[in-house]
Amino acid sequence: MSSTNVDLDALASQFIDACYADAIECKRLGYDPHEFLRMLSEHGPRETARRLVPDGSLNRLPYGFTRLWELGRLDLTLEAFIHDNPQFHPLFDRDTIANCEARLAAAEYV
Repeated sequence: MSSTNVDLDALASQFIDACYADAIECKRLGYDPHEFLRMLSEHGPRETARRLVPDGSLNRLPYGFTRLWELGRLDLTLEAFIHDNPQFHPLFDRDTIANCEARLAAAEYV
């Protein structure tokens, strides 16, 4: 889903900044999302989401999702961040957004 009226580079930068801010809370809880942050830095939001949320199932979950689920903080997952912040939806294709929503529904977040 993209829009010609949206500066995708600026939006991606805002997305990354917000993810780094959430990482501070993750670290406070005892989970260091260093691998996620590395991926985000190397690949950007779109490719990172494509790699981490290839489908909407709870099969083959990334470590970060599992760890945040255990901590009772699914709100800090990439899936929830995408779902809860529609202003960032232009960065992602419809399948990625649907996969996030499906995974969150399966985990009883939404």
